[in-house]
Amino acid sequence: MKARATAGPAAPLDVEMVDARLRELSRRLRRVAARQPASVKALAADEDLQDILARNLEVAIQTCADVASHLCGAYGVVPETAAGAFAELAKRGLIERPLAGRLQRAVAFRNVLVHEYTVIDWKIVMQVVRTGTRDLADFGKAVLKLLDEQK
Repeated sequence: MKARATAGPAAPLDVEMVDARLRELSRRLRRVAARQPASVKALAADEDLQDILARNLEVAIQTCADVASHLCGAYGVVPETAAGAFAELAKRGLIERPLAGRLQRAVAFRNVLVHEYTVIDWKIVMQVVRTGTRDLADFGKAVLKLLDEQK
C-alpha cells in the first residue's frame, strides 16, 4: 500500500497515549543508563545484565516505533513497516532524515534482539548502550516539540 501525504494531521493525535509512551521511553532509557557495563567483556560475562539491557532496549525502540506509527496514522499514512514509519515522518519534515535513518537501523537491531536471527554481538549492544540511545531520546524530544506545536 502506498502512503499518501497530507499537509497536516488528518486525524487528532491521541496526546495521552503519546505522552504515556514517551514516559515509558524515558523510563527504559534511564534503566539502560543505570546498568551501563564497564566493558564489553563485563557485558558478555553477565547474562542477567544482558537480559536487562536487551529487554529495555527492545521496549524503548518498540515504543518509538509505536509513537511513529501513531503519528503516521494522524497524518493519514499507513506505513508498511515499523522502520517505514520513521521514513514517512522524515518525508513530512516531522523528524530529520538522518535521525530517521538511525531509527530505522534501531528497528533492525530490535529485530535481532527479539527474533535472534543471528547471535547477538555484545560489542554492538555496548555501542547502542553508549551512543545509540541518544537517537531514541532525540526522537522523544522531537515528538514533544511536535505536541507543543499542536497546542
